[in-house]
Amino acid sequence: MTDSDRTVWLLLSTTLVMLTLPGVALFYGGMVRKKNVLNTMGLPLLALVLVSILWLVGGDLLAVVPGGGADARSGPVSPFLVYQMLAGALALALVAGALVERLHVSFFLLFGLLWSSFVYSPIAHWLWGGGWLADLGSLDYAGGAVIHVSAGVTALVAAVMVGPRKGYGRTEMKPNNLPLSVCGAAFLLVGWCGFSAGTGTAPMTTVTGAFVSIQAAAAAAALAWTIVEWLQREKPTLLGTLSGVVAGLVAISPAAGYVAPLSAVVIGVGAGGLCYMVVNFVRPILGYDDSLDVFGMHAVGGTWGMVATGLFASTAVNPDGSDGLFYGYPYQFLVQVIAVLAVWAFSGLMTFLLVKVLPLVLQPRVEVEAEVMGMDLAQHGERGYS
Repeated sequence: MTDSDRTVWLLLSTTLVMLTLPGVALFYGGMVRKKNVLNTMGLPLLALVLVSILWLVGGDLLAVVPGGGADARSGPVSPFLVYQMLAGALALALVAGALVERLHVSFFLLFGLLWSSFVYSPIAHWLWGGGWLADLGSLDYAGGAVIHVSAGVTALVAAVMVGPRKGYGRTEMKPNNLPLSVCGAAFLLVGWCGFSAGTGTAPMTTVTGAFVSIQAAAAAAALAWTIVEWLQREKPTLLGTLSGVVAGLVAISPAAGYVAPLSAVVIGVGAGGLCYMVVNFVRPILGYDDSLDVFGMHAVGGTWGMVATGLFASTAVNPDGSDGLFYGYPYQFLVQVIAVLAVWAFSGLMTFLLVKVLPLVLQPRVEVEAEVMGMDLAQHGERGYS
C-alpha cells in the first residue's frame, strides 16, 4: 500500500470513527429519564468540541502522537492527529455517562480539560506514544487501557465522590427511549470498525483480521449477555443485548489486531458474562451510582480485554505483535497486567485529586431543585420532550 493509499484509508477510517461520538450521545440519551435527555446527549458532543480544540492548540504534545505537535500548527498535518483526537474525545464522553442527571456542565468542561491533559494524554503516551509501557512491550491495539480502563476507573471514582442522584435506589429511573439507544449502538458498531480496523500503519491483513475480530467479539458478548439474562430473569431485554454488544466492543479493543477470530469469540463471551455480573450484582451490592454503568462496562471490559490479549495474542495473526501466554510467552501476559494496574492506579489517583480540588472553584453537581426539575430545563432552558 502506498503512502497515498494509506492516507485515503486513514481518512475514511477517521470519518467512521467520528460516528462513535454521536453514537455515545444517542446510546446514553435513550437510557436516562425524559427530563435529562438533551443534557445527556450534549455532554459527549461537548467532549468532542473540548478535546478537538485542546489537541489543536497543543494537547497532543502531552500524548506525543504522530502527525501532531509543531508540524500540525505550522502547516503540514497527518489525519492521524484527528484520528487520535477522536480517541481522546471518546474517552471523555464515556466518563460523562457515570455522572449524568446531576452534573454541572461548567464543572464537566473544567474537569474534562484537566483530565484530558493530565490523565488521558500521559496514558496515551505510555502505550501509544513510545512511553514506558510501550517499551515494556504492552499491547493495546485500539484503546482497551488508554480509552476504556482510564475512562471506566475515572467514572467510578468521580461517581462515588460526586454522590448519587436524588432518589437513587428508591425512585424508578427507567430508560426514556430504547429505540434511540439502538441507533446509538449501531453508530458505535460502525465507528468501532473504523477505529479498531483503521490503524494507519497496519498491513491490510492485520486490518482485515481486526475487523473480523470486532464483529466476532461483539456478537459473542451480546449472545452471552442475552442468555445469562434470560436464564436469570426469564426474559431477554433489548437493553441487555445492546449492553452485550458494547461490552464485546470494549473487550476486543486492545486485542483486535493480535488475536484470531475464535479467540475473539472467547473474549466476547467473557466480556458479556463479566460485565453482566458487575452491572447487575456488584453495583447493587456496593451501592455506588454510576448512572450508565461506565465502570461496569468499560473498566471491567477493558481490563478483561487487556488481560485476554496477554493470553490469546499470536504472531501468526500479527507478526508485529507478540505471542501470549497460551502461545508459549508468559512475559506478554505479565506486561499486560502491569499496564492495567498502572492505568487503574494513575487514573484513580489523578481523578481523586481533581474531584477533590476542583470544588474549590466550581461545584460538581447541580442544586437539588435543578435536579428535580431536570437537567434540560435547569442547565439549558430546553425540553427534549413536550
